[in-house]
Amino acid sequence: MTKKTRLILLGGVLAVSVGAAAAMSLSKEAREDIRESGEVVFELPADEVTAVSWTYTDEAGEEVSLAFRTDGDGWIYDGDEAFPVDGEKIGELLDRFAELRAAFVIEDVTDTAQYGLEDPVCAIGLTAGDTDYEIRVGSFSELDSQRYLTFGDGTVYLVDEDPMDVYAAALDDFLLGDDIPAFPEVESIAFTGAEEQIILREEDIYYLDGAPLDTDRVEDYLTHLTALSLTDYATYKAAGADLASYGLDDPELTAAVTYKDLETEETVTVTVAVSRAPADRETPWSEVAEALEAAEESGEISAYDEAIAYLRVGESAIVYEIGYDDLAEILACSYDDLRHTEVLPADFEHVESLTFTLDGETYTFTRTEAADGDEAAEWSFNDTEIDIADVEDALTSLAVSDFEGGPAGAEEISLTAVLDLEGNPEVSVTLCRADGETCIARVDGEQVGSVSRSQAVALMEAVNAIVLG
Repeated sequence: MTKKTRLILLGGVLAVSVGAAAAMSLSKEAREDIRESGEVVFELPADEVTAVSWTYTDEAGEEVSLAFRTDGDGWIYDGDEAFPVDGEKIGELLDRFAELRAAFVIEDVTDTAQYGLEDPVCAIGLTAGDTDYEIRVGSFSELDSQRYLTFGDGTVYLVDEDPMDVYAAALDDFLLGDDIPAFPEVESIAFTGAEEQIILREEDIYYLDGAPLDTDRVEDYLTHLTALSLTDYATYKAAGADLASYGLDDPELTAAVTYKDLETEETVTVTVAVSRAPADRETPWSEVAEALEAAEESGEISAYDEAIAYLRVGESAIVYEIGYDDLAEILACSYDDLRHTEVLPADFEHVESLTFTLDGETYTFTRTEAADGDEAAEWSFNDTEIDIADVEDALTSLAVSDFEGGPAGAEEISLTAVLDLEGNPEVSVTLCRADGETCIARVDGEQVGSVSRSQAVALMEAVNAIVLG
């Protein structure tokens, strides 16, 4: 056979193949009627659905099958009637088919495999009264960013809203968890367990045994409770024996927050209990806290980074798992944890004069004009106007890091602040060196704890910059 003859034969084969493909394509178009839609192709009001079930394969390749039914009062998980079901989450599932619109309708389909419907991504069953509906969810159209599905009637729909956005879910996604609300008007916080005390609120100030606390620190504590991520749980049907295994029959700490509900005007109390498991509680929390703090300062991984503690809201049957970082925040509720840390117990705007003693010399800075609105007050030293900003920043930044403190050494700097309040009260602050890293702070002659020496140095430098400037 010549080369020319072979080319003629190959050309003939190619022509036949192309013709066959074209014929198949024409035949397919003849069988399937594809039209643009936008119309509602399925309607099933959510309140008419009495059961929903579905099966799909998750990202890990595991098959997930879930089924729920309603008894008229709420939703029940078929796998365990004790599971607390979040009805709103079920509603999100049903809303997808309350009024389903299709971008395209493909009728007279004979090959559903090409749309991923022969082996569907998800098979959904809905029951309304005596009627059952079966929905098969197929491939995702990357071109249109839409999903193919069918109701088994020979028609395929390309829908705008992908059912898998809500049906690719695990059982835990439907847990009706507990809610720790934002506390609008707290009246009191009662602690039992590790701390036995009651914090009372009067006119936006919190008091413990009559001593004022730092409002910001107390409210940060409450905000942390509110913001806890209660997603991981150990059990959702805790009974008496179960509580004991989590240490919650006798919690390490219970915080009962009493507040006024702004909508109902009623007084409400929310209780949060936390604990480690009994075996873990054999290690005193003080040792754990020291290890956590040391790891944080060094940047190393703590042996407790993966440790789990437990939390319960009120009388809930759900026991949540929390990390030791959250546990540490909740247990930090002592007077020292919540008291003011500022060494200067006054707002700087009320200071009208400052007298410093530094290196055996005394210097007095005087406010010559009161602050007016956003304008800074004017200050003078030896009848010369000065910029007090660095001194103010250094002084107001002095904060107690350890209320225990230790023995004090040589005095480094002291000051007396005269306030423009009734009677022109005075406040004295003395900083004595303890070691290379800390100073001991005394306020009105009483030791209040230790501060970072870097803060003391910053104050000394700010004063020297003015008097030596």
